[in-house]
Amino acid sequence: MRLRPLWIWRAAFLGFAVVYLLSSGLQEWLPPLLPFLAAAAVEAHFFIAGTRTRRGYRRPENPGPQQRDLEELGWPEDVDEDEEPGPGVIPPPPRPQRTPWLRRLVPALAVLALLAGAVFLDSATAHWQRLSSTKRAATVRLLDREAARIAGHSATIVCDTSGTHVGYVQDADGLAEVGGSRAWLTPQICYQLYLVTRGHPGSGAGHAIAVLAHESWHLHGEPNEARANCFAYQSGVGVGERLGLSGDTARKLMREQLAANPTDFADAPQYIVPTACRQGGNLDLHLDGANFP
Repeated sequence: MRLRPLWIWRAAFLGFAVVYLLSSGLQEWLPPLLPFLAAAAVEAHFFIAGTRTRRGYRRPENPGPQQRDLEELGWPEDVDEDEEPGPGVIPPPPRPQRTPWLRRLVPALAVLALLAGAVFLDSATAHWQRLSSTKRAATVRLLDREAARIAGHSATIVCDTSGTHVGYVQDADGLAEVGGSRAWLTPQICYQLYLVTRGHPGSGAGHAIAVLAHESWHLHGEPNEARANCFAYQSGVGVGERLGLSGDTARKLMREQLAANPTDFADAPQYIVPTACRQGGNLDLHLDGANFP
């Protein structure tokens, strides 16, 4: 079966749309309207090309009877349908059948509707890449400051839109150089922290603050995941306050993270805080004598 060029183009554009929606880097420099308009142009071209009139169509030359002879003698209308043409007689080729415009319009509209729906859903979803470069830069500066405060030296937070260091493939929300200066967070974590700075903390605010504090403790030099979590829940209260939360809200979020720790990391026991992670315990940072965290 020969694949028509139209369907090759359609498959190519649908494939590109999937890659575009999954690639944060591609969305960084290519507006979503551009691939949609390109697909619309292709569909419009094939639709118009298939529905325009065939006036002026000329049959190819052939050694068969001329049109005037056919009109005068009445062949092939007057011959028996079961009778074969005589030897040496080549019937004229039939005129190409035009595809009804509706049959061409429906698949074109279906392809454009799929692309439009995908672009709309992606545009309607708020995330880190949709923020302006100014807002992203301002947020990262705040995160650098908080990371440096915990690390005890200068620190750089990278919101890893490329997914090279963190993300679904690596199955990690954050990564840091132990004792180093760089830490990577997923764009989702960065966006949640941005919402905190805007006074609109989402349902993932507590987790995002804990991840930032956790990676900052690695920058400080703490290699143990469980201890880094314990310290993160304690220092996360101050991080939340400096990012814009009230003290009570920040403390409530960190207490929730501490309480959920054994369940959240049931499949990764190296992250479960030890029993010493309690008020007065060996891992108590004594940041607030009356509260833990």
